[in-house]
Amino acid sequence: MSLIRTLHEGLLAEGVTVPIARLCAWFGVLRRTVYYKPAKAAPKVDPRFAETIKAMIEAEPSFGYRTVARPPGCNKVTVQRVLHHPGVAAAGCPRQA
Repeated sequence: MSLIRTLHEGLLAEGVTVPIARLCAWFGVLRRTVYYKPAKAAPKVDPRFAETIKAMIEAEPSFGYRTVARPPGCNKVTVQRVLHHPGVAAAGCPRQA
């Protein structure tokens, strides 16, 4: 909740001391949401692998991650990270009726 922190800093700048716990109580917000910092970072994709994988998928959309992961230095996790990014999609198998 950056609103609580912004309000707290603004009050401190004006010389009014109000604890964050009290501000949270006034607004009905849990304190832990104010102090929360996301721990998980966004998945990192190596651009040199990303271009190669995208080119292979565009050339042959029926390739899955196992086929694309065959070149040396590239494993299935790297391929799956690239495939999960927007703009890259494998064709997949058609569903049977």
